[in-house]
Amino acid sequence: MKRLMLLAIFLFISCQSSNNSVAGWQKVFQNEADGSVKFGDKSRLIDAVRLGYPVRVGWGGNRVEHVAEAEFLTIFQGEVFAQIKTIVGQAPRIDGDSIKIRFRTENQWTKIAGTNGYSTAFMTDYHKDSVVGGGTDRYAATTWYVLFPNHDLDTEARPLWRKEAPNWKKWNKDNSTP
Repeated sequence: MKRLMLLAIFLFISCQSSNNSVAGWQKVFQNEADGSVKFGDKSRLIDAVRLGYPVRVGWGGNRVEHVAEAEFLTIFQGEVFAQIKTIVGQAPRIDGDSIKIRFRTENQWTKIAGTNGYSTAFMTDYHKDSVVGGGTDRYAATTWYVLFPNHDLDTEARPLWRKEAPNWKKWNKDNSTP
């Protein structure tokens, strides 16, 4: 009887959907500063954006690593661009044996990162309502994370643009129909 019960439990578990193994935050793509692929498949990221899944971007420099929610996502000519929410600026410091990050109480900061390596950011002084830094084109490695649902979806990721848009010919690289 025990063997029969164990066999039934084994069969029940083996018949369960394996899609739950991809639920949660997953690293799906990583590009180098020159836009080359370091990890993953860009089409998987594009599908996730089209399906409305939450996306985070990660980057680093000067011994500091950052990860932020993408607040605004754009797909353009096969590349994904993510703009993060404006944050109060930070100032990482090492004072002897102490490591700390303090607020830059007068500055706000935002960034756009692209799967092609493009990156730009700027800082504003919110007391004076003026740009105080950044705004230049740069190139940086970026890691892209997607929050996948914990259930199956019957959804096909389709482009959100339409070729009938007023600027279709202007923005279409080769003026061909997809």
